[in-house]
Amino acid sequence: WDTGEATLTNTDVFINVWDQVRKSGKYLSFDWTIKADADCVMVPERMRQHLAALHPPADVPIYVKNNGMDPGLGNNGFLGAVEVFNKKAVQLYFDNAEGCHTTLGINAGEDGFFKGCMDALGVGFMTDIHMFFPDHSAGSCMQKSHAAFHPLKRADQWQHCWDIVTGKVPW
Repeated sequence: WDTGEATLTNTDVFINVWDQVRKSGKYLSFDWTIKADADCVMVPERMRQHLAALHPPADVPIYVKNNGMDPGLGNNGFLGAVEVFNKKAVQLYFDNAEGCHTTLGINAGEDGFFKGCMDALGVGFMTDIHMFFPDHSAGSCMQKSHAAFHPLKRADQWQHCWDIVTGKVPW
């Protein structure tokens, strides 16, 4: 989605973070691993509801396409503000990370890299067009159908969104 800002070449930073996730092994205790940007408000209970509603097949590596925007604007359904992978997909990435790094390179945004890697590895996807819709306004946080809100660049915007979501303020 066109924010009017330059796309960051940040893949190497996220690869390092994912390597820390692998080394910790904590992801193995959960069915899903979610990466959310710092300027994204992600609502865990809503995310659980969204994932359960997908009825994902067991024992199949899956990532979730998270928006229904025009393919060119919405990175073909996979915007990096909130990325959702099941345990099998994460493990498949870890088992093949070096091949993705070598083949795809790291000179792009991390969402494009991870989507490309998942697709190249044959990871399936499911689509939840209501998971989130990019909107700069904290007012979008009133949309109870969404599990994540992005981009909220200022701390006061992020907090206002969280306060709306948790019922501390009506708007």
